[in-house]
Amino acid sequence: MTVLSILILSHSPDIAKGLKKMCLQMVSGEVHIDAVGGTKEGDLGIDAELVLSRLEELSRKSDGVVVIGDIGSTIMAAKNALQMLGLPEGVYIADAPLVEGAVVAAVEASLGSSVEEVVKKAEEAKFVSKL
Repeated sequence: MTVLSILILSHSPDIAKGLKKMCLQMVSGEVHIDAVGGTKEGDLGIDAELVLSRLEELSRKSDGVVVIGDIGSTIMAAKNALQMLGLPEGVYIADAPLVEGAVVAAVEASLGSSVEEVVKKAEEAKFVSKL
């Protein structure tokens, strides 16, 4: 069975922790979900070293990793980490809204979908109307 990972990146430690918790409550199968939010001091920002270590860990224990970030420097931190890790196969940064994309990705991954399908579904979340 394919086991995928979702890495949630946010400038806010509270949003990262809360979204991880929400995603874990939504999944029905095996999927690794981790989150990095804020600086080492707990302020708004992103800890690029922690992004690197979590991404490295998840890529080792998973068949694929989907990274979903909020804005700007979280995505830059993920891209830099991928470069430092030698662009590991099966690791993708999804161009998806943070909350909707992470929930869709977590559920889709727990259903046993491929990493490419999980990325596609997460990215489609940006087109879903709420009204």
